Amino acid sequence: MSDHEDFKDTTSAVNILTLTAVIICVPLLPMLMGWYSLLR
Repeated sequence: MSDHEDFKDTTSAVNILTLTAVIICVPLLPMLMGWYSLLR
């Protein structure tokens, strides 16, 4: 049971990091796709 508790502690930090990365990257996706279609 202690392994699962430690795993929850690590995933909470990982979830916070991934959530911030998604919040930053998702609004930029249309711009990145536009650049991809322009450079293609």
